[in-house]
Amino acid sequence: MSDDKELKGGHAPAVKAGGMRITQNKTSHDKSTSGSDEPTNQALKVSTSPPKTTAIAGAPIRGHADYPPEAVQSFHDKPSPAHQEKSHQNKPTMIQQPRK
Repeated sequence: MSDDKELKGGHAPAVKAGGMRITQNKTSHDKSTSGSDEPTNQALKVSTSPPKTTAIAGAPIRGHADYPPEAVQSFHDKPSPAHQEKSHQNKPTMIQQPRK
């Protein structure tokens, strides 16, 4: 009887957890149904190739040696303004509002 699951509408009923209903879309597979227990990745062989070097304008890239972190950080920093201009207001600002 443990193999037969109660189906509602052709699928397993939702599980209620924490006051919400959670659907069980993925079915659990037992390891006994997979057949043999020995790993099948013995025939899998990963080929390793030498690392590919890229070149910009004919020169090889050396990673952090070409661009030190300090130079990159200073490039991304916000530039400080050369001249700070203060706004001078002689008159108070009047906001036009409708009457009641």
